[in-house]
Amino acid sequence: MGRRCKNNRPVIPAEMLGQEAGGRDGPFRLLAVGAHLDDVEIACGGTLARAVAHGHEAKILVLSRSNYDNYDGAVRRTYEAADREGKLAAEILGADLEVIDFPTKDIPHHSQTVEAIEERLNDWRPNVLFTHWPFDTHQAHQNTALSTISAGRYFTSILMYEPMMPGARSYMAFRPQIYVDVSEFISKKVESLKCHETEYRKYGERWIQAIESRCRLRGFEMGVEYAEAFEAVRLAWNL
Repeated sequence: MGRRCKNNRPVIPAEMLGQEAGGRDGPFRLLAVGAHLDDVEIACGGTLARAVAHGHEAKILVLSRSNYDNYDGAVRRTYEAADREGKLAAEILGADLEVIDFPTKDIPHHSQTVEAIEERLNDWRPNVLFTHWPFDTHQAHQNTALSTISAGRYFTSILMYEPMMPGARSYMAFRPQIYVDVSEFISKKVESLKCHETEYRKYGERWIQAIESRCRLRGFEMGVEYAEAFEAVRLAWNL
């Protein structure tokens, strides 16, 4: 499984993210599919920032406008706020952003969802596709993962995000298999997260600290300061 770091953990080969673009096959294209505006930044913001810094292309595809109410009718996030926050965060990471209008809480695993993703995959042709982990306890995250995997059936590199609390409290264990060193890009990741002011207010500074601490843990496992980890559906490595 490719190159291994000093702690014997598999890492994404250097030619995929760590080299400058313009080699044998030109820039890589990374597409990260998330259910909501902030999911991608939490899970792989550092990886996207690293890729862009090396001349590769990154795009974020979000399946809902991410506005939502509480069960008692209290508005927790408006569309206008989510849209503004998402655009600012994507700009910091250097990624393009597209938002599709499926229901925020109830993104379906349905042919319409699969085909919406598939249309964009066929149009943009990413080298690496990122999505949620299907055992996440958030129903919209689960269905985004399943729909993305279905839509990407002809693509050979699909990686799944590590879930974050509260969706991470699953009956299954996430298996960190692929590591990306984001030590130089952790500040951009954190800055992008703080753009999501509605979620930042909801969870507080401990939210940021928890995400940063997880990156520090994965970095310790990899032998670097900060890292992001992924579980592979499959991964092509072109030597």
